[in-house]
Amino acid sequence: MARTHTIYTPAEKTQIIRSVLSKKTTIQKIAKEKNIAPTLVSLWKKQAEDAIAARFQPQPRGRRKAAVTKAAAKTDVRAAKAEARKAKLRAKRLETSLKAARERVAVLEEGMRKLAESIGCRMVRAHRPRRARKA
Repeated sequence: MARTHTIYTPAEKTQIIRSVLSKKTTIQKIAKEKNIAPTLVSLWKKQAEDAIAARFQPQPRGRRKAAVTKAAAKTDVRAAKAEARKAKLRAKRLETSLKAARERVAVLEEGMRKLAESIGCRMVRAHRPRRARKA
């Protein structure tokens, strides 16, 4: 047998919490009358008490401050630009390193080709199997 999920209106919850807060009845009694779990009534009571406490917290006066000030935004932009410059420099260094490595490989391949010719061998390029494409 499936449990039914009863949805209580805000007015019903308010009435239950008012009776609990005014000490007219106990949580146990009201839970038994309404066929509600006592922990649920306790939860509603705590939520109501928290909402009341939050309502009476001192509020800051004046206009609300923007979440991000202009100075903070400028700092963020500067940091992003500096990071971009560093990334460009790293990319340039990597490109230079790659170019130098390719040149070294070409020199080594040429040396191997000459060595193979001198001993009477023929250079054969290694065959790399193609990777299967993803569908």
